Formats: sequence, C-alpha cells, structure tokens
Amino acid sequence: MIFYCESRIFSGQERMFLTAACSESSKKNSVLIINKKNTGGINFARENGSFIEIYLIDDIKPKLMSLMVWFKWKSIFSLASYLKDNKNISTTICISQGRIESGNIGVLAAKIAGIKVISYIPMVHGHTEMGASLFSAKIKDFLCGILYKLPDGFITISSEVARELRNKTHKNIAVVENFVHQRTISSTQENPPHLDDKDYFKLILPGRLLNKQKGQIDLIRALNLIIPKLECKVLCYIVGEGPDKENIAQEIDKLKLSENVFLLGNRSDLLYIMLNSDLVVLPSHFEGVPLVLLEAALLQRNIIASDIVGYNNYLSKEKLFTHGDYLSIASAILREISSSKDLQIRYEEDLIYLLSRTEITFKNDFSHALEILTTQK
Repeated sequence: MIFYCESRIFSGQERMFLTAACSESSKKNSVLIINKKNTGGINFARENGSFIEIYLIDDIKPKLMSLMVWFKWKSIFSLASYLKDNKNISTTICISQGRIESGNIGVLAAKIAGIKVISYIPMVHGHTEMGASLFSAKIKDFLCGILYKLPDGFITISSEVARELRNKTHKNIAVVENFVHQRTISSTQENPPHLDDKDYFKLILPGRLLNKQKGQIDLIRALNLIIPKLECKVLCYIVGEGPDKENIAQEIDKLKLSENVFLLGNRSDLLYIMLNSDLVVLPSHFEGVPLVLLEAALLQRNIIASDIVGYNNYLSKEKLFTHGDYLSIASAILREISSSKDLQIRYEEDLIYLLSRTEITFKNDFSHALEILTTQK
C-alpha cells in the first residue's frame, strides 16, 4: 500500500492517518510519501512503522490549494513518475485530506499513474460555514466540487460526516471512527498561573491557534462580557500554537484581559492542566471529531462546545452554544459557573461509545475499510 500525507503539521488528523498507515506497513510492503517539513509525522512513522521507504516531498503552501493545485503540474508529474515506478508495491494509494482542498497533488499524480485513490477525509464543510464571504464561498465550493469527483473512494470519521459527504460524491464511503490515545497524565512543566488556586474558576481551550476554525477570539470576547459581572474569579488557559497567535494576543491586550487569559503555547502536560480546570470550552466554527473532545471526556471533564457537526451528536443540547456568537458563549459559561456546585458529568451515548474504542479496533476497522474500498469498483 502507498500512503500520502501532504500536511506540514502533525495534529490529531495526521496522527490517526499515520497510526493506520504504520499498522498496514507491518502487514504488507508499504511506502509513505510525506511532506519533508512534517518532522513530527516523519518521526512517528519511523518509530511506529515498517515502511520499505519514506519518500519526502517538498513543502506545499496550503493557501488557495483548490485553485493553485492546477498550477502544480511539475510536482504532479514528478510524483506520477514515482508512483508508476512503484506500481509493483501497490496499485492503490491512500491520501490524507484534512479537507478536500489538501492532498490533491497526490490525487492528480495517482490518476495520471493509473492508481486507485482512497481519500481519508474528516471534514467536508462548505466555505460559508468556514467563514468565507458569499462570493468567495461560491467560487471555492465550485472548485472543491471538482475535487470531490477525483478519489475512487472515501474513508471518513463519523456517520454525520458521511451523510454530508454523500451530498458531494457518489463514490463509496466507509466510516472509521476515531479512538483516544490514553496518554500518561503528569505535570512536566511549570504550572500555569493559579492552576492550584481553588478561588479561581478555570476554563481551558486547547487547539491550534487558527481562529477561523477554533474560535479563540469568540471566547475572549465572551469572557470580556462576563468577567466584570461575576463575583468569582475566572481565568482561561489557551493551549496551542498556530498562525493566529499574534492576533489572539492582540485581542487579549486590547480588552485588557492579560490577568485572565493566558496563552500557554504547546504543552506536554496538557492533560494535567485540563484535569485541573473546571470547564473545557470548544468554540470551533467547524470540526471533524476533534481528539481534544475525546481526551476531555476521558478525563470526565465538564465540556461545552459549538452546536456543529463534530460536537452536537456527542454532547447534550444544554452543553451547546451557537458557533461564532460570543453572546451565546458567554451565556453558556455563566450557566456552567452557576451550576458548578451541583455538577454531574453526563455524555451522549455516541461519545461514550467513542471512548470505548481502542487503537487496535481503529487499526482493524481502517484495514477493513481499505480492503473493501480497494476491491470495490
């Protein structure tokens, strides 16, 4: 089998994909094609996989890739030549596509090489949902509509995403749900401010600092509304790195919330901080099934989140707020603070099921999905 990962980052989606790829490499001759800047993914593959080759490709800037991919023919033909030379290994390639815009150099190269394409795709949102203007969204959705026609089959992460995907393609779709990796909980870095102070009600928002997806600024504006109204002390830890770090820091400074909102960067002790926080807030504008939701639930944390696919089938209605609406977020936080003394943690059955899934189950399901999609016409 040939696996292809164009992403330069190693986050939850890439970890799931590479976990499956490494498992397959232990069963049959496999090649991994991966962005040379994805050092986390490369190291993971070397430590956990048995690939006969890890083939590094040049970094690809992800901006406007639904359009720019059609101007990347040098890279496409170069990769197509490599795939033709390796048809003795596999006539199928599994491609990691965080969204349909990504991974298409691999898709087009495989089509030229006459190799079957299986897409692993966790998100299928339209661009209006992702915050684009109406005109821009129409153009991007049109371009993406072409890209949805290219793979020969899809693996996605939930029945809800599969339902949306069926509106965009007639190709075969398999569902392989995520699992949560049970990591060791330990305090390996200096504690963030007031973590041990019981006088504070502590919120945490983990995730990449990409506001158009994760909604960090919505949460900051919600906190600006409620902090002056509260008798209790409230603070928020924002954990992660990403391209919007400076914009988020500027919003904190502008609203004079530097004593209440702390940007912690990436933390190896995220789970320890989460375990000692009172409320996990996930104000995303769009998601697949984020692993942070599963990690928080595994720790039996109180969670509130945006009313979007990826959350609303795993959390009860009273734990949801309107995405992109800081007034709705503020109301949800106030409700959780007022009821915190009588808190009883309950999750929807679908989330409880996800927590029961293991790495072995995930690997077996992914392998079975690949086998079915590879043999189907």
